[in-house]
Amino acid sequence: SRPTLRRLRRSIGQESPRRRRVRKHRIRRERFCQEGMLLQIDGSPHDWLEGRGAHLTLLVAIDDATSNIPYAVFREKEDDAGYFELLWEISCSQGLPLAVYSDKHTIFRSPKQATLEQELSGEPPRSQFQRAMDELGVEVLHACSPQAKGRVERLFGTLQDRLVKELREANATTREEANQVLQRYLPLHNARFAEPAAIPGSAYHPWPDGLRREIVFSLQHQRQVRNDNTISFSGHLLQIPPGPDQLSYAGVTVDVQQRLDGSLAICKH
Repeated sequence: SRPTLRRLRRSIGQESPRRRRVRKHRIRRERFCQEGMLLQIDGSPHDWLEGRGAHLTLLVAIDDATSNIPYAVFREKEDDAGYFELLWEISCSQGLPLAVYSDKHTIFRSPKQATLEQELSGEPPRSQFQRAMDELGVEVLHACSPQAKGRVERLFGTLQDRLVKELREANATTREEANQVLQRYLPLHNARFAEPAAIPGSAYHPWPDGLRREIVFSLQHQRQVRNDNTISFSGHLLQIPPGPDQLSYAGVTVDVQQRLDGSLAICKH
């Protein structure tokens, strides 16, 4: 066996060439002191409907100071649009947090290498989520391990026990029904598990003047208009009609906005 072989080799002075690293001394991170200073966000794919319907992913935001859940939503998968919906609802009901804490999923951090233009301008590549948070002045922090965002990880353990039972009792079979049950459950969960913050009051800040939610929380893609005033997008050619300020947009760089309501908008960059 392996332990016997290791003991025999040690007896003749043949130590392992590998050296065990000294374990780092870790300390418990204290909660942030006020509600709205930090939201931990994450998604949990799970058989929430226990075979009665499709597998869903639960997207959740939990306040670091109070363990309050300001909003959660079931989605078909973990995607940008789901997190935009999450922050949209929170910004309407609570305001904008000072920072959000996430893992290093490509939704939250772009895996692309910086282009030459980006390196010269000092602007690193950003994911759609990073771009939206920069526009809103919300800092994005990335956890280096699952343990670092343990509050939201433990939350999923609780929800996979308690929320699953609520869905079972309601006989939810679709995503729409699951979200209805979820919205009824959240106030009960917060009343049971939320804690008072060390400092009363709220650190949420209001929505910035001059910004529109449907634009900020949209997927934005740059395209260059062809000579025939068309752009290529998702395998389709989109024709741009003449505008009030100019007849032709050939050669102009435009932003294609995929909005949460399913519509498309084309704006000059």
